[in-house]
This record gives sequence, C-alpha cells and structure tokens, in this order.
Amino acid sequence: MNAMQDMTEETLAAITKAQTAGIVTGTGVYSYDLAELVSLIPVVTPFRDHVARKVQNDGNPFAVWRAFLNATNAQPDPAMGFDYAAAETVFAEQDFQARYKPTGLAGLVTQDSFDLAKGYGDPYAIATFQVLNQVLIGDDRKLLGGQSFALARPAAPTLTQVASGGTIGTTTAYVGVAARTGSGYYYGSGNSRGNSASTVFASGTTNKITATVASVRGAVAYDWFYSANGTTWYYYTTTTTNTVSITATISANNALPAATVTPDMSTTWLGTANSVPTINLAADNGSGNANDYDGFLASLAGDYNGTGQWVQPGTGTANPSINSSLDGASLTLDGGSVAEIENNLFLPLWQQVKCSPTAIMVNAVQAQKIANLVLGSTSATTFLNTDSQGRIDVTAGGRVGHLVNAPAGGVIVPIEVQVSLPPGTIAARTDRVPFPQANISSVLEYRALRDTAQFDYGTSRVANTAGGGPRKEFEIRSVGAFLNRAPVAMGSLQNVG
Repeated sequence: MNAMQDMTEETLAAITKAQTAGIVTGTGVYSYDLAELVSLIPVVTPFRDHVARKVQNDGNPFAVWRAFLNATNAQPDPAMGFDYAAAETVFAEQDFQARYKPTGLAGLVTQDSFDLAKGYGDPYAIATFQVLNQVLIGDDRKLLGGQSFALARPAAPTLTQVASGGTIGTTTAYVGVAARTGSGYYYGSGNSRGNSASTVFASGTTNKITATVASVRGAVAYDWFYSANGTTWYYYTTTTTNTVSITATISANNALPAATVTPDMSTTWLGTANSVPTINLAADNGSGNANDYDGFLASLAGDYNGTGQWVQPGTGTANPSINSSLDGASLTLDGGSVAEIENNLFLPLWQQVKCSPTAIMVNAVQAQKIANLVLGSTSATTFLNTDSQGRIDVTAGGRVGHLVNAPAGGVIVPIEVQVSLPPGTIAARTDRVPFPQANISSVLEYRALRDTAQFDYGTSRVANTAGGGPRKEFEIRSVGAFLNRAPVAMGSLQNVG
C-alpha cells in the first residue's frame, strides 16, 4: 500500500506549510516564550488585619456581652450633710448582642482545565489562592461596612435653582434621592427608601439645580434620580456627599460615575451586573442586608433595642457615638490643624468620654486633601534637608501622618488610610479605653464560630453547561460576628467634600 494513503489530512497540511522557499518566520519554526502566570489583583486589607479575631467555643446565634453604661450625669448629689446616709449610686447595665453570619466565596476547576495546564500550573491551587484573596477583600469591606438593618428614609431634598451653569429650560423638575451603606456601596445590594421634591423653572435655558438632603446617619453614598413627572424616574448619579448638581434634564438612565468620583463602587445592582441604581419611594430598596453582620460603621450608626441588637437610627435607644456632617463642605485649616476633625471628633469625644481616639480613619481621597491643605498653607513649616550635593536632588511632596489632639492635651493621633472606607466619610477609632476596670481586651473583635476554612466538594457535573464538568468545587468561608464594645468612644464625620 502506498504510504501516502496512510497520511492524515492534518499531516498533509503540515507538509504543505513546510514547503516554502527557505525557512522564514511564517514557517512557524519557533517556540513559545511562555512566561509565568501573573496576578494583577491588589489585596490590601488593613482593617481586617487590625481587628482581633477570636474563636468562640460555644455555639449560639448571637455573641452576647454585658456593659455598664455611663450614668455619671444621672448620679445624685454626693453631699448629704451630717447624720444623713449617702444617696444610692445609679447603675445602668445593658446587654448587647451581635448576630453571627456566614461569609465566603466559592470556586470551581474543571478536569479539562487541569489537563490543558499540564507543565504550566496547577489550576486548583491557583483558583484557591485567588478565591482566598477575594475573601480577604470581602472581609475588609464587610468588617467596615456590613449592615443588617435598613437606613432611615432621607428627608425630601432641598432644591435650589441656579440660573447659569446648566441646560435646564422652562420645566417642572423632580429630583429623588436614596442612601446607601458601605456594603451597598461595594456590592450594590440596594439603597434606602427614597424621597423626592420638585421645582418649577418659569424661564431661562441655562438653569441647573443644587440639591441637598439632610445627612442620613450611617450612609456613605447617595443615589440621585431625575423625573419629568414624579412617576417615571431615571438614574442621574451617585455622590459620596449629601449634595449634587443637576445640570440637565434626562429621559434615560445616566451611566455610573467615573471610578475617580466613586472609587471601587460596585457595578452590580441588586444582583444584576452592569446596571444602575433604582429608586423606591414606597419602601426600603435593600439598604439593609439581612445576610450581613453589622460592621464598624453600623456600630456607629445604629440605635440599639431592648436586647442590645443594632436597629435603624431613630427606632431604639440612641447610639452614643459621635456623629456629624459637613454637608459637602471641604475640610479647612485652623491653627495648623484640621478644624473639622478637631471640632467634630476630637473635642466632642473628649467632652463625652475624656479620652482620645487611637486613629483617624480616612479614604485616600481625604488623606490627599488633608496633605494638600496642611502642606499648601503658608503656616506649614517646611524643613529643606539637603544631600551631599546641595539642593540638586530635593524630594517634593509630603503627607500628613498625624494630628495633634489639642482638646485631649496634645495626644498624637495617626491618620490611617482605609481602602474599604468610601471617600466622604471620616471615622475616629478607639482601640483602648482607659476606664477603670474596663475589662476590655479587644475593643473591636471578630468573634468566629468558625474562622476562615476551606470546604472541598466532591467531583460533580452539570450536563449541557459550559464549565459543567467533570469539575471540582470548593468554598472558603467563615461564620462570625463583629463586636464593638465601646462605640461611645468613637465617632464619624459624614459628607466630607
């Protein structure tokens, strides 16, 4: 038999390809420069790294602790006069509960991916590492912004007409607003019940609207909407302060803001990828996530009910943490320090608990603004250090790493950049409370029924589905609760422009 008859079409094609006038690059006689697999996912989790993690040995739906609250202002006069008994001291005890909740992410690897990766990498090991990275990032975000209870409904926004700077003509304009938690900011789980207001433009073609809403305690962002009739609403934008400028009428949803405006904000809304926020004027629209444990910001925002669980502000015993809002105003300099941090955090905390916060937590945006504010002032003292060659290699720029807490007697307080704290919010965190017999080993704690662990499932299959198998699936998950034992010694400053 002729040997040519035994050749496959693939072999003949290869021979045909090789029949060239000499060997050139098109012949394909070369190898592949297959470099190492790289990962371009930043994993920066400072808050998770900071919060103490403690494994709880007793199973329970709640982590429970008891606290004596500050009843100093309710004490009787200690002066009683001769031959009289002293008045009884007033005690205020409160039980607190933090609900345990599971968190985690899953991964899968098909057998085909294993086979095709031979000699290059281990898909299962790679998937495990990448899932763990995302679990750590998720922990950081939930520890800061997780919130199980709904935000309060915003008040109707105040609308101010401006005759220039926009393209709004003679019309009736409706503006709606709804608020988001930190968890809603990063995962698009929803916003609060919305509210709206309208204004009538009688003339002009270059009008715009400046809309402002009263600060919602615990909100880190606000979704804004436009309507021509008060019924059909279109998404306008999202801001990290409680104010917005409406420069044009719209008849379709706008795109989400640029990442420079709302860095790291989710592009998934209510479980749908690449969609925009919606407004619900009748009910909460998912601002509280029942699957969340209550994180740091929630522990500074929520009231507590009779059993010590965090609930919506205004519906329980008032949260004792300090809270204030700049309503979109920028930070200012006073006496070489940041006036708003001194007046809204340092001073009221000293007046309330006679101690200083351990750190001021900010987003990178506010860290840069503080540096520009302080170092750009003529009152800032700059020392020019020269090298051996004189001044030909001067380093420009600088950062403000600490603030002096003057009300607390000159305590030095570091400024920490927290990647999971959205811009527009500044928080004062206290890690040590110098109260007699405070008995607090960790003011902030993640109490775990089960700390981070991996669970491997058996080989599975899903017919007629890409990635359906044979495949191996796994999860990396935890079950725990976040504890803040001293919110009274902490504070938040919202809507910082």
